[in-house]
Amino acid sequence: MNIKYTLSFPEPHSHYAEVEMQIAHINAKELNLKMAVWTPGSYLIREFQKNIDFVTAEIKNHEPKRLEKTDKNTWKIITDNATEIKIKYKTYCFEYSVRTNFIDDTHAQLNGAATFLYIEGFENISSEIEIIPYKDWKNISTSLTQKNDNKWLRVAENTDELIDSPIEIGNHISYFFDAANVAHELAIYGESNCNTEKLIADLKKIIETETKIFGSHPCKNYVFFIHNTDNSFGGLEHLHSSVNHVTRWSYDEKNYQKPISLLAHEYFHLWNVKRIIPSALIPFNYDAENYTELLWFFEGATSYYDDYVCYRAGITKQEDFFEILAKNVNLVLNTAGIDTQTLAEASFDTWLKYYRKNENTNNTQISYYNKGAVVAMMFDFIIMDATNGEKCLDDVLKKLYSDYISNPNLGITESNLLATFQSVSNFDFTSHFKKYIHSTEPVNVESYFELIGIDTKEENKNEIHLGLTTSWKEGKLRITELDKNYGAYQSGLNVGDEIIAIDGFRATKDFSKIYEHKKINDCIEVLISRQGIIKTYKTALTPNKQRNITFAVAEKKSPKQTALLNKWLQRNEN
Repeated sequence: MNIKYTLSFPEPHSHYAEVEMQIAHINAKELNLKMAVWTPGSYLIREFQKNIDFVTAEIKNHEPKRLEKTDKNTWKIITDNATEIKIKYKTYCFEYSVRTNFIDDTHAQLNGAATFLYIEGFENISSEIEIIPYKDWKNISTSLTQKNDNKWLRVAENTDELIDSPIEIGNHISYFFDAANVAHELAIYGESNCNTEKLIADLKKIIETETKIFGSHPCKNYVFFIHNTDNSFGGLEHLHSSVNHVTRWSYDEKNYQKPISLLAHEYFHLWNVKRIIPSALIPFNYDAENYTELLWFFEGATSYYDDYVCYRAGITKQEDFFEILAKNVNLVLNTAGIDTQTLAEASFDTWLKYYRKNENTNNTQISYYNKGAVVAMMFDFIIMDATNGEKCLDDVLKKLYSDYISNPNLGITESNLLATFQSVSNFDFTSHFKKYIHSTEPVNVESYFELIGIDTKEENKNEIHLGLTTSWKEGKLRITELDKNYGAYQSGLNVGDEIIAIDGFRATKDFSKIYEHKKINDCIEVLISRQGIIKTYKTALTPNKQRNITFAVAEKKSPKQTALLNKWLQRNEN
């Protein structure tokens, strides 16, 4: 069977991509066409097929006909013994994110999962993709291989590669460079304050540092897609590329850490999740959720390494790195849901919860990114301590990648991961997995930093705290979030309540001034409007439990602590 797709954009202002799928040398009475309902790396059912209006089939000597669905993302074709069929459909592309399709009169950003129908049972078949650009578009960027040296004609080896290879078409600017003996493209869409020369130099450092961690590079070529936007930020990893949205004025010295860390994060995924992958995701089931309890490692460890790599590559200063660590640790420790959801549960339930946050999320959930990063860091320190600095988390990752190279289709389970940690460190991690991955026991970061000669300091805040977040709009003060550990939540106040007055005084944007002279355990009367009904709640002023830990190198260290600290803070020698 041969498959060829043709993409065209005759009216990009309408936000439609027109897709023609030619299927030749068919030897089947019927075929099922499918569209993925999610895209790898973004664990939510997104129902991409909702953007297709209808699908038609053209069979030789037959009138074109609209295909009927057999379920939400499947169209059945009765071939009538035809050896060649042409499928046509249009897909609406107007959701601007790293995981969806967006088309306007300036460019097209296409995600394979949201663009291409594929044939069930023939996922291993290669396909050609011909792009017919809009008349004003001159450039194309994608990691898909060119055919016949024609940049508008590409080849995907199989459905996985087709789905996992984004395409950017328009008049974006492309920069080309080599790093770790791999050809790289930096494809930038949109104006910004980016110093491209500095960005490329820093990307080279990141690429070399990450490749050194894993021992070798998996790609022949790689594309960094960067979309500079007004307010969108985030990234999504792919087999040979990443799509990144960066707020356009954030490349200045004050904010540069955020975009460069994002790029380091998505690049790290080349190994950790695109090659080292949970067995539950092999093969991908594009029809439904793919459950795993291991996202704390694949996203969490990657989140630990993104800023860490920037430090090791010489991009981030040590004092700035320590501030970043403190911010991340405090974020985890101050998340109210830390006592409710385990890392394993957060990983498994990502399909239900992570991308569907609401006003109560902070009280019931933790982020497998943030807490996973803190736990990965603690495990790094344990390995270094157990091996007297001979090994670290790098060695776990290198071993996992080596195992992948030996058997790419195996994937890993938690028992595999635990065994790798233990074989590298000669230390029994069983109780630590149970404590930090499968329970909500408190995270005692201080003791782990002490292992490597880092002092933790914390100020005791003897101050009052209501535990609520508010918004001020059109002269009204409304509650937007409540922390279950504080008086506002415990007194019965609700998200959505309009605070009218406190202790008889009209509440304004700076409402805390009304009660800031009071003491812990004093009470205030809060007059609110809820659905137009006026109520009064007696609310206790509870003590501020927010932790604020800072880190500094200990003045007095043992020889072992000194050795471990030096190993942890080593820079990559490019």
